[in-house]
Amino acid sequence: MNNSARFPNASRANILRDLKPEEQSRFIDSCQLRSYKRGSVILNQGDPTSYMMMIAEGRVEVSYLSETGYQSIIYHAFPGGVLGAVETLSGRPCAGTCKALVDTAILMCKRTNLYEMMRSPIFVRNQATDLHDVLVHDNRYKSIDQFFTAEQKICVYLEKLSAGDATVFMESQSYLADVVGCSRQTVNKELGRLRQQGVIETTKTGVRILDYAALSRRLAELGGGAELRAATG
Repeated sequence: MNNSARFPNASRANILRDLKPEEQSRFIDSCQLRSYKRGSVILNQGDPTSYMMMIAEGRVEVSYLSETGYQSIIYHAFPGGVLGAVETLSGRPCAGTCKALVDTAILMCKRTNLYEMMRSPIFVRNQATDLHDVLVHDNRYKSIDQFFTAEQKICVYLEKLSAGDATVFMESQSYLADVVGCSRQTVNKELGRLRQQGVIETTKTGVRILDYAALSRRLAELGGGAELRAATG
């Protein structure tokens, strides 16, 4: 079975938007399919790569390790998301480490095929749109990290790390504390409040959001509802 038949939703990826269906299928089928078990490292920060990766199924954590040894969780990438395009086109090493949070299927587009696709003005526009979205995301979350309280950031990052599919994967509440940049006790307190209000439930793999509207209302109570809509809209 070819990739386009196996992953019919792959054609909905933003990077393929407005391309003809046959162009979408040709691109998807030209990619190499690789599968990664939960917890597997796909690429390490600093590794060279000659492949752009598009997530067909699963979820990928992207993290950054500073020169002083501090690890930051940058974001979670979901199906349709693209990783490594800039590194592949520029020949630069990976800017972060990519790890499968669940069993994940990746479509690997080699550099020569990516160059071929860059002949399409529509594909170039989609690449530029993706990069612009990254810039907007980084600017918004820089503001959130700088000006929001810990409780506000917990609500925002729960929304961000779920990306609308309701589940936030994390090894422990310390994981969310590291993402937010606060103490585990603060996370426990806010998660407990959200759980009592019926907004979330905790599971063995993380947190499940039961009521997104209630999560937005909780953030509005804390004074950050407008920023949540901007950050996740």
